[in-house]
Amino acid sequence: MTERPLSALLLDPSLFTAPYDTGLSEGLEAAGVAQTWAVRPERAGEAAFRPAGEASPVFYRRFDRPDFLPGPLRAPAKALSHLAGLLRVLVMARRFDVIHFQWTVLPLADAAAIWLLKRARPVVVTVHDTNPFNGEKISFFQNLGFDLPIRLADKVIVHTQSARRTLEARGLAPDRVAVVEHGPLPVGAPPPVVSPRLDDGRWVFVLFGQIKPYKGLDILVEAVGRAAADLRGKARFVVAGAAHMDMQPITDAIARHGIEDLVELRLGRLSEAEMASLFEEADCFLFPYRAIDASGVYYMTRSFNKWMIASRVGVFAEAMEDGRTGVLTPPEDVEALAAAIVQAANDRAVPTADAEDSSWRGIGETTRALYEALLAARGAR
Repeated sequence: MTERPLSALLLDPSLFTAPYDTGLSEGLEAAGVAQTWAVRPERAGEAAFRPAGEASPVFYRRFDRPDFLPGPLRAPAKALSHLAGLLRVLVMARRFDVIHFQWTVLPLADAAAIWLLKRARPVVVTVHDTNPFNGEKISFFQNLGFDLPIRLADKVIVHTQSARRTLEARGLAPDRVAVVEHGPLPVGAPPPVVSPRLDDGRWVFVLFGQIKPYKGLDILVEAVGRAAADLRGKARFVVAGAAHMDMQPITDAIARHGIEDLVELRLGRLSEAEMASLFEEADCFLFPYRAIDASGVYYMTRSFNKWMIASRVGVFAEAMEDGRTGVLTPPEDVEALAAAIVQAANDRAVPTADAEDSSWRGIGETTRALYEALLAARGAR
């Protein structure tokens, strides 16, 4: 008689990390874990989330983007919609062996759900960012009680040793934290045969992804401004992605330094084809981040085997320490960043070793083993 596969209900209510969810889903399927994902409805124009298991839109069915409401009512309406989604999860949970939160969007409400859920089955929480949303401005509801779901979970997953140390410093017992590495994130569309950008011989530095304060674009602009005389004719910089911050100070700084000829802003969401073309165009990827645990953009770009310049934080500090795939600089150090950029432009730096990625299959097997250990411990109790 064939044993029933282990089953898991995984939650990413806002689909914050859909590419990661997709990879994890594939790994869990390969490891024999039957899965359902509790998510929001698909949005027009975005790539569809197609996990190996079922995607069930239990969150924000009518209030994903409640633009029809007056501004002051939107956050409370979405919070109430989140509560409705959690109630649906409580009903669904009876069919599953393990509950796995990828994100806790409203920590106090999620903590209450975790407390109820863990009475009958293990609950796992993955902490992608130990600093809430990497220090972004978030709502009162999102910030309140950020650590509570982490403390209630049976097991907490992080992606780096530095994240583990951070949570242990905040009082979490070491045996309740597991480091499960992040897997590679593929770019869906192949690049065009002919790049839409003319190759003028300059070394192309790229900062890609949603533009937010913690990613240090202002630091990059200052570094380019200080090194402009050494970079003209040798380098150009492409900043590409949707802006989630006020860009006026950035454009003012570019104008003040007179580096409009060096820095190109490609603002807005890129299609998969445009993304793939940009990554082929790049000679060096930039990560001047103020803080990070694990970076989805890093795991997406590393397979292109291009030189990288990154702040010595989070995954960069652990993966790039040997200097074979890039160089690390102290966070928020404009002079060090400028020097690293000039050296890369002069040397036409390339990696001396391919980046080593963990496979999603291996990640799925590790995650399944974690689930099974929790179930065995619960059975023993």
